[in-house]
Amino acid sequence: MKIYCKELEKSFETKEELFKGILENEDIILGAKKSQVFKSFEKGLEVCTDQNAISKAFQDETKGIKFDENYYYFVVNSANILDSHGDMHVDGNWNKSVKEQQGKVYLVFDHSLKRNDIIAMPKDIEMFTAKVPFSLLGKNYEGETYSLIYKVSKEKIVDKTAKEWLEKGYNLQASVRMQYVKIEMAINSTNPDYSKQKSNFDEYYNLIANKSDFKEIDYFYIVKEAKNIMESSLVLFGSNPATGEISNNKSEADKITPETPEPPTSTQTRKKRIFINTKTN
Repeated sequence: MKIYCKELEKSFETKEELFKGILENEDIILGAKKSQVFKSFEKGLEVCTDQNAISKAFQDETKGIKFDENYYYFVVNSANILDSHGDMHVDGNWNKSVKEQQGKVYLVFDHSLKRNDIIAMPKDIEMFTAKVPFSLLGKNYEGETYSLIYKVSKEKIVDKTAKEWLEKGYNLQASVRMQYVKIEMAINSTNPDYSKQKSNFDEYYNLIANKSDFKEIDYFYIVKEAKNIMESSLVLFGSNPATGEISNNKSEADKITPETPEPPTSTQTRKKRIFINTKTN
């Protein structure tokens, strides 16, 4: 059974041969990832949101962040989820972008930059990051997830359809347009030539919240810095299963830890994904 590497579009006889192949092409692989502008909904995972719930979710200050019922809060990306491209965002990767892109990003429909698809203008969007319990996002994963969040006044939603959907609490999903700035490789190999990549694997593997979605994880990519490019969107399908709007759970809301100043699961189908794919030639 040969091992297929989608990054190199090539099959290998053993894992060690695979690791050697990706290490020999590490600069090319990482450079290719950094050169792309991604829309997170295209990276293979889904999440649903309940926009009606957030209007009642936060009424008091919680650990330094005041959640106001007059605002909508959109989680557009979260950490510690391994996506279908083998990429995982980690704590702090949005901090620089929040500072640099504040007041410069739109909230739109379907990643469209056309005037008629704008939901909120840049001047009306506050970007920040916070530690959010996975359970607050309607997920069964343990612990908290560092997240990029848009805060928008309900009065500043400029699209009539979006305003109606949000007010009625329709299930919506969120996706971020992004570019990777700093990304590293993690490999599970005892070969001393791969000590840096093995160290990365040992440090970050246990942080992957959705390990059960994969048959095996022998290598992945750590996104240490990302840039939010121009906008985030409400879409039909969100990539990260822990993105979207924070659900209405007051007891969980009290657990939010600031970093900076879905429909029921029965309606969803979770599929097992294998990052290292195998096929017989």
